[in-house]
Amino acid sequence: MAEVPRNDSVIFLNLHHHHGEERSTCMKRILHFSDTMLSLFVISPLAVSHWRGTWGYMDLQQDYFPPWHCFLLGSVLHTMFAILREPLQAEFSKPSNGVKNRWRTIRRFVVCKVYTYVFSISCIMHWRGGWEVMKMYLDYNLWPALGVSAICLIPLVLMKSVRNLLAPPFIILTDHKESVFSFPTRFRIEVYKLGVEYS
Repeated sequence: MAEVPRNDSVIFLNLHHHHGEERSTCMKRILHFSDTMLSLFVISPLAVSHWRGTWGYMDLQQDYFPPWHCFLLGSVLHTMFAILREPLQAEFSKPSNGVKNRWRTIRRFVVCKVYTYVFSISCIMHWRGGWEVMKMYLDYNLWPALGVSAICLIPLVLMKSVRNLLAPPFIILTDHKESVFSFPTRFRIEVYKLGVEYS
């Protein structure tokens, strides 16, 4: 029986390629684990502390933050941010020709931080307002609480939107320059497609 000549370079390349895939997989696992730990033990506690601190301040200043006002103002601000997201993105996105302007960069930085802070306050007001309104009318009774949960969960299931119940620690967004004003909506419809134009 004739012996087939071995090509050591092909074997070496295959082993090297296989070793590279293992290293890549190992690196992905390490990055995934690090990302999870960072989300769990750093970002989430900071986000929850911001929410809790702001919510607590509103509780201490209830005369200035009544439940219905918080709920309605939070709703109005959310609606405004949804309507204005494309115009804001167009106005404050990086220049397409790549020319940097220091004033524009500073203005964009300030507007983005103020926008994010005001948006977070509107989220907290909306949540706190809804929470306090339900507490006013339902108190702390088991059956009304279960009823409200079921009434809210069933439409979410029917609209295939149950994932909206998720929150930190594993849904983490970063401050990318390109997506500060962008956030997903249910049908991902952009404002200009609804006939609203901006300049």
